[in-house]
Amino acid sequence: MSSGRPRAIVINNDHPSSEYGATRLAEAFADAFEARIVTQVEGFAPARDWLASHGADALVLSGSDLSLTSPAAWMLEEEDLLRAAVGAGLPVLAICFGHQLLGEAFGSELVSRQKRVGLFDVAPVGDDPVFSGLGEAVLVPEQHSDQIVGVPDGFDLIATSDYCTVQAIRHRELPVYGLQFHPCYGEGVFDEDEAWEALGWEGPFQHDGAQILGNAVRVMAESLA
Repeated sequence: MSSGRPRAIVINNDHPSSEYGATRLAEAFADAFEARIVTQVEGFAPARDWLASHGADALVLSGSDLSLTSPAAWMLEEEDLLRAAVGAGLPVLAICFGHQLLGEAFGSELVSRQKRVGLFDVAPVGDDPVFSGLGEAVLVPEQHSDQIVGVPDGFDLIATSDYCTVQAIRHRELPVYGLQFHPCYGEGVFDEDEAWEALGWEGPFQHDGAQILGNAVRVMAESLA
């Protein structure tokens, strides 16, 4: 039975047994959307049929330990899926690896740098509502070495940093977002991910991710109202 709410399909781009990021994203969307998690195992082709068969009103793409520098067939299919979703006017939120997929799907290139894990400042560019209520620098969790260079066609840069020039992007006409960082991460990440556990973190794990994610959910839901 339908919940009467729009459906957000959360794609777990990581190994199916690694569900932390996708689960946290689904929880963040659950108040405004019927959030359903799917994996990349069965692929995404053909793209328009996939969107229709899943009843997708919005897409949410998780991060992954995998890399587009060694592309699998499903990654290229997911890029086709993103192009189809944007062509259909669907709102999208793409996180880390998902952000890189979104960038590549619309013409950006990928580079690899020394891996960064931890909390770091990024600087919003302009006044996009996803950063509403925040200041000139926002603190976010990062965990990546790959990053896109150049803003993809049809998108604007909405956040940057010295380490990663393209930290966040938004489509010029639609609520389609790519965020290189992980706004969904909470203290549970130290139990779920060896890279974070290895930091030996002490003290509160406080950052601006929850507000950024809440803003994104609101903008995406309002676009469908």
